[in-house]
Amino acid sequence: MATITELQKIGVGLMGFGLFFLLFGVLLYFDSVLLAFGNILFLAGLCFIIGIRRTAHFFFQRNKFRGTLFFLGGVTLVLFRWPVIGMLVESYGFVLLFRSFFPVAIGFVLSVVNLPFLSAVSCVLFLFPSNQVLCMSQAVAIPTVPPQQSIHGVNTATQQCGKGCAWLVSHSTQQVEKQRREFC
Repeated sequence: MATITELQKIGVGLMGFGLFFLLFGVLLYFDSVLLAFGNILFLAGLCFIIGIRRTAHFFFQRNKFRGTLFFLGGVTLVLFRWPVIGMLVESYGFVLLFRSFFPVAIGFVLSVVNLPFLSAVSCVLFLFPSNQVLCMSQAVAIPTVPPQQSIHGVNTATQQCGKGCAWLVSHSTQQVEKQRREFC
């Protein structure tokens, strides 16, 4: 079991207040002061939770540079009192930065909350990285196996999940098919 340090607890509080101020700033018709304060608290909380060096490493990776540019550019636009455009740019950057975390978060939520209509929804699968498949019965993203068979001229592969269900993955278009196959 991982222990949480005092600085990480402070970071969670700062991130919580940052998200609260961001939400409150949006609800008050994009109040630029609240949005700027929420952005500063969110970034400070992230630094407290994972550390300054890891935060800098996370934001300035080569494959996340575009997301970092949009996210920090949006924060800058909010600080310069252009809240609507800044939040749109920042939201796009947030999605680009954290899209590899979405499958894990969605898998965790779906494993904790047992709602049948949520587990059947496959429209959120476009957020997943192209080389991973979400296993609904486990809160992990499992890498797919190499192509094994050809259906209608498309190379496909299936990844077995814990409870016997698998997602059909197309390797030619790198998108998840809309149907789930049940294995007995």
